[in-house]
Amino acid sequence: MDLIILLVLSLCITCCKVEARSKILLDETNNFTLSYSIEDFVADKFDCVDIYKQPALQHPLLKKHKIQLFPTFAKNIVRNRPSYGKTADDCPLGKVPIYNSRGGHQIITNSSSKLQIDDFQRHSKSNPGYHTVTLDTIQNTIFHGAYAGITGYDLSVQAKQYSMSYIWVESGSGTQLNSIKVGVGVFPSLYHDNQLLLTSRWTADGFKQTGCYNDNCPGFVQVNSNKDYSLGIVISPTNSIGPTEKDRSTGHWWLLMKHKSIQVGYWPRELFNHLGMGASKIRFGGQTYAPPNTNSPPMGSGRLPKEKFENSGFMGQLRIIDSQYNEADVKPENMKPYRDTNSNCYDVIYNGFEGRLNRQAFLYGGPGGRNCGI
Repeated sequence: MDLIILLVLSLCITCCKVEARSKILLDETNNFTLSYSIEDFVADKFDCVDIYKQPALQHPLLKKHKIQLFPTFAKNIVRNRPSYGKTADDCPLGKVPIYNSRGGHQIITNSSSKLQIDDFQRHSKSNPGYHTVTLDTIQNTIFHGAYAGITGYDLSVQAKQYSMSYIWVESGSGTQLNSIKVGVGVFPSLYHDNQLLLTSRWTADGFKQTGCYNDNCPGFVQVNSNKDYSLGIVISPTNSIGPTEKDRSTGHWWLLMKHKSIQVGYWPRELFNHLGMGASKIRFGGQTYAPPNTNSPPMGSGRLPKEKFENSGFMGQLRIIDSQYNEADVKPENMKPYRDTNSNCYDVIYNGFEGRLNRQAFLYGGPGGRNCGI
């Protein structure tokens, strides 16, 4: 089964063991051959709740929100209403899966999450412990979505650390920052395990009062009834996250999977001021955290980009949805690599078009370690 996420965030995730690179296959359209499986035991980590009583609708701004069951932005996306009750992994008719509170994953019913350890920090000198390596857009324009294929790996991450690979869509800055990020990684503090899971986070004010992970606070509206297509799923052994994309008609930011044919859900426009009009920046890359004065965890595959595709973590199929709602490959002249640490810990290499993948791609990540300050 393929997993692609459209924001109209879109991610493609391929998960591998760190010790060896899995083969990358191309289908007849020169896309990655992407597959994934959800661990059988994960199904009991989700509660089936009434679609109209899910946590998202407890948000003060969503009290009168009318749920949109499928996006309207693209003619080539199959408008499948949620297929309730058709498989063992489906919730009953009229219900959707929400990651439950067992194991300490608590749903916060106000507008912000108490779990603030992942506030997006770009400056490691003033915020020790956080490190970010990304490929960023630099155009002065509006974006309506992004897509990337991401390789995922089993990583060794300690209890108070995390290592994530994300796509960000952002607009505004400081306390006006609107941000949605979706990706995969290992996050023991959030999930109480070391598995690779599909994770998102959003904010409407730079994480000051609003925002949270997944369904930890009201915000993300789940519309798919299948537990295989929900925030918090385990990615094993391979996967793809498709794009997130903004619905041109409603302004909601949709999360799609499986080559854009599966509608997972969306972040409503009402949550945001700036992102309601579109994103001013797209960011692809990785982020890690470790408590100060401890070793930083590995990012990507745990190997540096100088070791090339055979070993390094990478993202491919880099695409954006532009101001006119056209989907296109990113262009090297419109992208800029960024890292906030020394290149022996984490690095990023972007050369544009990669013939082996027949797509735009870049290498990122590294082993982390003790001395990751610049």
